[in-house]
Amino acid sequence: MASNIPFRTRFVGHSDSVAELSFSPNGESGHYLASVGRDGLGIVRCCGTGQIVSSLKGHQGPVSGVSFGANAPIVATGSEDRTARIWSATSGHELEQFRHKNMVASVALDTESKRLLTSSRQHDAKIRLYDVNQSQECLSVYRKNRRGVRNVIFCREDRSFIASSYDRTVELWDISSGKVSHQISLPHHAKSLELCADGKTVTIGYGESIVFFNAETFDILGHHRMLFKVMGASLHPQKRSFVSADNKGFIYKFDYDTGHLQYKFKSHIQAGDNVTNVKYSPDGEMYASCSTDGLITFWPQTAENEHYSEDSVTYISSDSNDEDYDP
Repeated sequence: MASNIPFRTRFVGHSDSVAELSFSPNGESGHYLASVGRDGLGIVRCCGTGQIVSSLKGHQGPVSGVSFGANAPIVATGSEDRTARIWSATSGHELEQFRHKNMVASVALDTESKRLLTSSRQHDAKIRLYDVNQSQECLSVYRKNRRGVRNVIFCREDRSFIASSYDRTVELWDISSGKVSHQISLPHHAKSLELCADGKTVTIGYGESIVFFNAETFDILGHHRMLFKVMGASLHPQKRSFVSADNKGFIYKFDYDTGHLQYKFKSHIQAGDNVTNVKYSPDGEMYASCSTDGLITFWPQTAENEHYSEDSVTYISSDSNDEDYDP
């Protein structure tokens, strides 16, 4: 992805807090970044220039879920207006609408862009599976017996999905049987949930920790404790590094193999605002952060940090035998 965007470039477009980001996979025309926020708007940008490609207008409430299609130029969104919607990424036209009885918190498109998962953060919420082209009929319903679901992602070549919930669990569901095969219990609910480009490594950020685990076995690959509240975490596609954001506007970049802090950046958000999430691009050449002031910031992977100092160590590494999660 060729980009001439200067380091720490901020982009406007949202009038309220940005809740979630989703990058498009590798494509001949380059990468796109979709963002959604409390202003009820979705925005698709060109990663090479930062220019807005389309605006996704139609939701009647805050939007908290967004997912790019892998093999089709479509974007899925989920909103408090109790709908999930499919849009053309390039034109912004609404293609399908899926009505729910509860607010939709998270959406996920499979790798063929044919199926859609939706979830709700409300109590006794359900996870639903849809055919992208059949908005009137739900394919399957997966029932949670406790608190609502924050995030869902497809995994295991789309045979399964992982759901993180407010009951402080991360669960692996088999799509065909509708049963949970693996579970991790956490001391706090997960703030972010992401599947790496390798299709096997899952990244979760919660409390003051970042954990990597294998999507096939649920074995813990690494557990890193921070001295800050983790607002989001993302792993480089080739697992060279991982990034995280805190609740004071700082972005941190770590070496994946050693866990050592490489760089620390100030996002320059306004006083009283927070970074809400951070995501790597599919080629690993940049990562993007979003914040409650409605701004999106691009960070080149190769940028050097003139602001990092050894006097401000904010990281502690711990091995996978730490007891603040329960596989």
